[in-house]
This record gives sequence, structure tokens and C-alpha cells, in this order.
Amino acid sequence: MPESTSGFSSSPDLENGADDTIGASNINQASTFDSLQQASCSSCEIQDDKSAYWTPPLYYQHSNGSFEEVHNDGMTVYYLGRGNDKNIQPFPPGFRMVSGNKNARSYNKQALIPGSDRPIADRVSFACLDANPSKEQPGMTETNCKNGLRAQVHFQSCWNGKDLYKPDNSHVEYMSGLDNGVCPPTHPVPLMHIFFEVLYGVNDINKDGGRFVFSQGDTTGFGFHGDFLNGWKPEVLAAAIPQCGSTNDGDVDDCAPFKPSLDPKFSKTCPELPSLLSEPIHGMIDKLPGCITITSGPQDATDADYTCGAGKSDLKLLNSTVNAAQNLTGAAATTLIAKASAAKASVTNVSARKATTTKITAAAKATPSSKVSDNDDDDTKINRRALKGEPLKARGLPHKLAQEDDYDYSYDIPTTTTRGTPVVYGSPAPHHRRNGHYKFYSP
Repeated sequence: MPESTSGFSSSPDLENGADDTIGASNINQASTFDSLQQASCSSCEIQDDKSAYWTPPLYYQHSNGSFEEVHNDGMTVYYLGRGNDKNIQPFPPGFRMVSGNKNARSYNKQALIPGSDRPIADRVSFACLDANPSKEQPGMTETNCKNGLRAQVHFQSCWNGKDLYKPDNSHVEYMSGLDNGVCPPTHPVPLMHIFFEVLYGVNDINKDGGRFVFSQGDTTGFGFHGDFLNGWKPEVLAAAIPQCGSTNDGDVDDCAPFKPSLDPKFSKTCPELPSLLSEPIHGMIDKLPGCITITSGPQDATDADYTCGAGKSDLKLLNSTVNAAQNLTGAAATTLIAKASAAKASVTNVSARKATTTKITAAAKATPSSKVSDNDDDDTKINRRALKGEPLKARGLPHKLAQEDDYDYSYDIPTTTTRGTPVVYGSPAPHHRRNGHYKFYSP
């Protein structure tokens, strides 16, 4: 099934780089299935799909050190009814998964798909679209592509049937053939096979001897990855799978369960929301968003490559700041909580960061000055609500958001399949907006 999605937008993750996101208009780092259902619209053509789809943006580092955002024409999301078991189940509310390893900087031949001799790393591939298209490659080896460089990632299609999400993604597994085959006994529940395509306009860049680099500092392409957070209206997806998942057309306009919520003007009715973040992410910028060290492998990137400054794991400042804030009121407490928040951002260890967040939230709730006031300007309201763990309702959030702190990208996934030309829906959206597309079928 192709679905049109228009409305990529950006927001940097201060540690792990920026992500392009399409989907529900209210996506944020704390999004849940229930919160996504409250979105006023989706940047997808099917408005009953309030899911969130993430991929990293691509930049070109010029010879003078500056970075230029590479335009992409949006994402095509394939929902493929593949696999030997045709009793395919809809994604349950709250389900999420990640495919790809953001830290990878080389092709891992050793990690194999269970029950197969195929490397998991095949989940990611690149196609250089030129007059004479070359064979798909697992890395970003060719970038002189007249019709664009297409990055691709396959998702897991087998679920353990109980966990909606696990940080190491062990709740899901790949089919034996990556995009087809059988599910392992440990993950017996078949799901629709999701496959992303993102087309980057690499030849729109005035190349001057520089290099292409993804937002997490990856010059190789082996670290390309995608995230999926389910936001489908359950009854719609449940009806569409048996009715449309076995057809060969893929046109969502021909799928009856989708028709009531199809919005052909989605690129205009659900526009990109303004970023709340001050760090530049579009156009020509001086540095990659966040605290990114560019790495080219062959060894994987590490936490240190996403570290801002020294003393990242030192929690002394954090603990003392939180303790002090709990005993103060007024402007002094607000300042100390801000310092604690900055200390939290400097912690790279996931478990330490979570513990830090808990402490800061407790300090904020215990401090009178952290309460939102009608006299606060929008930025202050947003900062205070963020500290208190409340939804950021003061302004709309951008579609392009940071990755979840607890995502584990330790997996590597495969990607090579012959596919038809995606059906294109809608027209290109204005400045920094891209179209996305759905395909829902069984090719």
C-alpha cells in the first residue's frame, strides 16, 4: 500500500542528530498511541494513519567545512503482505520498532537473520538512480546520481506477540528471507512488512570536493535507519489487511477501508509546523545539528561521538543542582532547574539519563517557580512544561524530531528486493516540505 505523506520537518536531537519525521501533526519525543490519536491531522494521505515514521536527513559537507541540507522528495512507505503465513495481524496500539543501526560504519557479515545465511545488514541499501542504474549497494558508495540517491530500509515483520516495544528491539524479528519467508518460533505473529524509501537529490548540490554525511555523523550510509511508532486507527488497518494486502495494485485510492479518510490535499491541509528549537537545521549551516563527531569507520560510532563537551557522565553537578532547587523558590529555583536540565543533556548513558530525567522532573514539580503562569511567554511555558513532563501544548511541535533516548540501534537489517515504481500522490509541497507515499499490497 502506498500512502502519500507530505510534511517532513526537522528538529535536532542534541546528542544523536536530527531526524526527518512524517505522520501525526503532534509528534514529539513523548508521543504515545493515545496522544497521536489526538493529532489534528497527519502529513499522510490517509488521515486514519496517525503513525510516526523517522529517517535521518542527509547533508553535504563542503570543502570549507559548512554543511548543506540535501533536499529529499519525501518518503514512500510500503506495507507489503509478504511471508508464507498469510494470517497477517495489524500492528497493536502502542507498537513501535526501529530498523537499522545508527552507529554502523561498515557492512557486518557476521550477524545473520535467524534461520538464514543472510546478513542482517542487508536491511539497508542504496540505489543510485541514473541513466544506467547500478545494482543496489549496502552503503553510500555512489553519489553521482542524476535522478537521486534512494536510501532504503526493511523492517522486521515477525512479533513475539506480547511486547509492544523493547529497547533492544528483541520483540520483533525478520522473516527468514528478510522481506519474505517464515517467522522464527520465537516470533510467531506475522505483521505487514514495512519498507521505507527516501530519495535524496544528491545532484542538486554544487559539489566541491566535500562529502555526504547523515545527521548522526555517518559518511558511509551503513548507519541509515528508520523508526516506526504505530498510530493507525485499529479498525481501519484491521479491515485493510485482508481486503487490500493481497492485491498487486498498491493504490490506496482503490482500498475501501482507506477511502473515508483520504485527503488528496494533505500537503496543504497539514502543513509543516515551525520548529521550537533555535539550532539551524535547514539550508547552509556551520555544523551538524547536535554534538556530532563525523566518523567513517570501519569501527562503529560510540557514545563519545555524540557527546557535548567534557564530563558527560559526571552526575555530581546534576545531583547538587537538583538538591538545591528543591529547597528554593522563585527565579533562583528556575535557574537551578535549567542548569539541572543542561546536566541531564550531557549524560550519554541511557540508564543514567533516565535516572537524571526522573530527578529533574521531581525537582520541577516540587518547585513553585516551575509552575506555568499565564504571565509566562510561550518559550517559558514550553520549558516549564517540559521539565514537569507535561505535553508541550503551548505551540505545535515540528515533524522532524529527535530520536527516543532509549532507542537501541544495536541491530543491523537487510534490504534488496525488486519493486515496481512507486505511485506518486499529491504535488511537491513548498519549502522544506516533501511528499511521502504509501503502497499497500502483496507484490
